[in-house]
Amino acid sequence: MRPPSQGRCSQIDGCRVRRLGWFGLIAVGAAAAYRARVGHLKVPRAHVESVVAFDGWPEDVRLGVWVTTSGSRRARLSAERIAEMDASGMRWT
Repeated sequence: MRPPSQGRCSQIDGCRVRRLGWFGLIAVGAAAAYRARVGHLKVPRAHVESVVAFDGWPEDVRLGVWVTTSGSRRARLSAERIAEMDASGMRWT
């Protein structure tokens, strides 16, 4: 995966890339795609979701690991990250 240019906001996603981090933005998009396709975010830990990133390149996101890890680190996540994950249907329990 490639981070966007340093010090600039992405033309596509505005400053969300800098606030959420480039991987966080891709992972939230992967979670939304998975939920749209399957109907929930009970992702098996070994699941890998293939998405097209904001820069137009395909990316494989270890979505099961990301969902599990993010859920266990909720207390340390930013309010914006939690809101993004809530909007994509994250289950915290």
